[in-house]
Amino acid sequence: MVRLQRTENAALIAALNQPIHEHHLQLAPAFFAPYDHASMEVEFSEMMARDDYYFFTAEVDDDVIGYVCFQERVSEANAFRQAVRTLYVHQISINPEAKRRGYGRLVMEEVERYAIAHGFPSIELDYWSVNEAAAAFYAQIGFQPKRQFVVKHL
Repeated sequence: MVRLQRTENAALIAALNQPIHEHHLQLAPAFFAPYDHASMEVEFSEMMARDDYYFFTAEVDDDVIGYVCFQERVSEANAFRQAVRTLYVHQISINPEAKRRGYGRLVMEEVERYAIAHGFPSIELDYWSVNEAAAAFYAQIGFQPKRQFVVKHL
């Protein structure tokens, strides 16, 4: 069983971020900067200082096997759209040695329980279109496409 534990340890999250960041760097090298622990720690510290961001380590027994970061997003209604309140998952990462054991699914189930307990009607996230493994994973756990972003490089 996976347990989520709230954390404000930016150094730990920066270390846990390294494998997923390097994976993203391989997928989109023109976009992602090389991993730098000190820079990551600063960025995560700034995110943790905000009231709308939440960081949780994912733990099995007493071992930290990954983390998840999400944000409570609230947008007011305007002339173009309805009001929106959603839980937005920015990052989920399972350590390489713990992958393919169902922990990612269990972490997302915990995120879903959090969302329901706090009255969120939806969970949103995004992933890179070249990340076929992420697309398959999120489809398996019930996520559906909502929008498509496109780019034209000049």
